[in-house]
Amino acid sequence: MQGLGIAVRVAAVAFGLGLSASAQALGCTDLWDWLNSGCRRVADTYKSGSNELLVSGYAWHVPATWTPEARAAENEYAWGGGWGRTTERDNGDTDTVFFLVFSDSHREPEFNLGYAWSTYWGKRSGIQPGLGYTLMIIQRPDIASGVPVPVILPLFSLRWGKATLVSTFIPTLNGGINHGSILYVFGRIAID
Repeated sequence: MQGLGIAVRVAAVAFGLGLSASAQALGCTDLWDWLNSGCRRVADTYKSGSNELLVSGYAWHVPATWTPEARAAENEYAWGGGWGRTTERDNGDTDTVFFLVFSDSHREPEFNLGYAWSTYWGKRSGIQPGLGYTLMIIQRPDIASGVPVPVILPLFSLRWGKATLVSTFIPTLNGGINHGSILYVFGRIAID
């Protein structure tokens, strides 16, 4: 439970810094040009985005990369939730900033603070498939001794109306068996 206390403090500080930085426009102009663009996008998304409820989900451990014993011991019900702010561009692409907490494979809380971008195809009035990526900082006790680490992952989405079903693939880490290859599924529901 000590890891949970540390994680809550890290998440609270990161979220507080995000709010404070957004209120001060993040000082994005003081950064390199390539970093300034990303910084501005995150700040603008937080400032002008619509609120979303994030609902977690399910973690499918790919059988070919896990022993049956390890797979049986892993938690597939990654219940949790979070909050996000999303802006939709004229072309239908979306930018999202979010905070998400869910029960990881070992039934411990995993904290995620990040940014996501997705592009969609088809008419907005129907079901739209989408692809994108997320850049985030995660914290969980079994990775990097609980120290928050940056992660980039692909996103696969189906959007209809105010609801979006999102999945990502977490590849095998550290080589070998029982170290990744997980399909994680969660949802986003627009509330504004």
